[in-house]
Amino acid sequence: MNDGRNQGLYPKETIATLLNISERRLEQLAKQKIIPKAGRGVFDLGPTVQAYVRYLQGLSNGALKTGEPSELDRRLMEARVLERESKARQAKYRADAMEQEVRKNQLRTEIPQRLRERNYDTQLIDEVMAVVSEILGDSS
Repeated sequence: MNDGRNQGLYPKETIATLLNISERRLEQLAKQKIIPKAGRGVFDLGPTVQAYVRYLQGLSNGALKTGEPSELDRRLMEARVLERESKARQAKYRADAMEQEVRKNQLRTEIPQRLRERNYDTQLIDEVMAVVSEILGDSS
């Protein structure tokens, strides 16, 4: 049985698994002439691994630019997006808290004012405001 392995030739599935990349990525690297292809769907293990290691070394020291973001660049972009989303959520939370505080202050001033306009007695207004403060969670 001569499947090429005695010559160091392996199918793309095997090479992709060994390099921990997808078969599609393996084909892209071959098309970009980054790694050598021995034939249709087969790769020579030794030269392929050596070329891939050189490629990774070039990426890590910045010598190669591929035109597409590297995994590290993608992760950095994702982290920045997550950071911005987090900051936006925090800003919304602060804005909501401020709006809630404004509404509480409106209630604290408008309720007594409207009760006075209707000539309710001061003791009743104080009792109503004590209940309102309790509902709003005020310590006063």
